[in-house]
Amino acid sequence: MDSGKRSYPSVIKITKAGWIFITTTILIGFAAVNTNNNLLFFIVSAFLSFMGLSGFFGKRNIENLDVNIDFPEEVFANKEFMLNINLKNKKKYLNSFLIEVVIDDKSVVFPVVEKEETKSLNLTVSKRGVFEIKSLSVCSIFPFNFFIRCRKIDTEYKKFVYPEPKRYPLSFIYSDYSNKKGEVSSEKFGYEGDLVALRDYNVGTPIKYIDWKASAKSDKLKEKVFSSLQSQPVMIDFEKINLPLEEKLSFLTYIAVNYKKFEGVFIIFEKQTYDITLKSSREKLLSKFAVYGLEKNV
Repeated sequence: MDSGKRSYPSVIKITKAGWIFITTTILIGFAAVNTNNNLLFFIVSAFLSFMGLSGFFGKRNIENLDVNIDFPEEVFANKEFMLNINLKNKKKYLNSFLIEVVIDDKSVVFPVVEKEETKSLNLTVSKRGVFEIKSLSVCSIFPFNFFIRCRKIDTEYKKFVYPEPKRYPLSFIYSDYSNKKGEVSSEKFGYEGDLVALRDYNVGTPIKYIDWKASAKSDKLKEKVFSSLQSQPVMIDFEKINLPLEEKLSFLTYIAVNYKKFEGVFIIFEKQTYDITLKSSREKLLSKFAVYGLEKNV
């Protein structure tokens, strides 16, 4: 069974190999009746036994299985994310084989599940909002690939899908900021003001800020110290950004996700101010972005 999009039955589906086996069994059965050949009767009996075993073990194979799903912390529209799927085998004496967990027409295969196994499944959601997994299927072709058997499991998983982060020049998007600070070409605040002083090099400072002339005159590396462009907090008001709604949400999502580049930036949304450096505040803001303007809010 290949993972990926394919057609899955609600309960059972006969495979190509299964149709060949059934057709062969029927033809041999007719031949046995017409010829009264004991050997052919024996062969038909063996074929029917194989089919019976396939039904018994196939049904047992997909029973007593628990599926748990773990989402990543952040899910964005049009960005592939990875689900961790945990499969537990609650049968006491039998392992489960060739188990395929199907979610949203995509699947991941567990070759053998003795007690518990975890695998990952990559998914992409095309639009922001709330992604729901209301049900999933556990399928298998075990033991003889004559049938694909599936068992539907009802679930209640929900996850906010944030707007797709998109990068824009601040000077182009937020004109008020440009009026305060002048033309802005960089999103990284700090290291961009006037040269204030020199100091000993700190590990982690970008190499381009090392003053090589001063370092050559000293026995220590020296780095340049600039005044910050962020002398005061910058308040970005959602209502004042002159962009279409989806682009506006994507832009502010980009700023929130890359909060380390935007020190001292606060976002005003629905008359509330959010400090994007705080995880709780950032998650609350992005969750509101996910459902903003949609008919179905959670």
